[in-house]
Amino acid sequence: MKLLQNSYLILAFLFLSSCVSVKKFNELSTDYDTSKGQHAMLQMRYQEEQTINKELNSNVIRLSERSASLEVDTASLGQDFRKKARAYSDLNSSYEMLIKNNSATMAKQAKENRKLMERLGQMEIDLQERERAIENREEYVLELEGLLNAKDSLLADLKTNVAQALLGFKGKGLSVEQREGKLYVSLENSLLFSSGSWTVNTEGEKAIIELAKVLANQKDIQILVEGHTDDVPYLGSGTVKDNWDLSVLRATAIVRVLSNNKGVVASQITAAGRGAFQPLVANDSKEHRAINRRTEIILTPNLDELFKLLE
Repeated sequence: MKLLQNSYLILAFLFLSSCVSVKKFNELSTDYDTSKGQHAMLQMRYQEEQTINKELNSNVIRLSERSASLEVDTASLGQDFRKKARAYSDLNSSYEMLIKNNSATMAKQAKENRKLMERLGQMEIDLQERERAIENREEYVLELEGLLNAKDSLLADLKTNVAQALLGFKGKGLSVEQREGKLYVSLENSLLFSSGSWTVNTEGEKAIIELAKVLANQKDIQILVEGHTDDVPYLGSGTVKDNWDLSVLRATAIVRVLSNNKGVVASQITAAGRGAFQPLVANDSKEHRAINRRTEIILTPNLDELFKLLE
């Protein structure tokens, strides 16, 4: 601005102090206007540059602040990176150690797995054998049950047939009872023998013959004839010394009557004397002694097949 004022003064001085041509003045005036326009343009550009400079300065300040912040962040990130690098190194070492230990553990586990598989295989074999044993046992039980059922059926039928055959002797000291897998035909001695005698009387022989007719068709039973007495001592003389001898002779007499009947096989029959040693009731009255004086014919199904199965 000061430069422009000086230019006016110079021009006025020149105009006043010398004689200048109009043409020259116009040229100078034109140059002056041009310079003035250029000056205004430069002034405008200067202001624009000032504005840009201010913006640039602001950007520089922001960038400086950002740079400082980044430097702080970079330092912090560097610390974190170094920590993570150390942690990674420790983790890598732990991982390598874990792999080493895991390899040993896996080898041990593989060995234990092999042993376990062997045990499982043996257990499967044992289980299959056990299943076969169970199946065999079930078959065995079914066969055993079949034999037992057949035995029970045989005894039931035999009891019915014996009871019908001896129906005429009911109420004469005769009973038929099934117990413990056997059939007991019990006859009081009053039906079979006279007192102190071992000779079968007529009534008793009829009963034994009727029984023999039933037994003649039974090839799968064993016949045991037991003689029993009361506890009154035997007072007879001769070869019979006591009740034991008397019980044996009475059992033998019944065996002879049975075996004399057609169809009854002597090898099925056994005679036994029990004396007074297996009483049914106490020998404390006349009635009780009469009960104990008896002959029992015990019929047992042939259990050979059952015993073979049990073996």
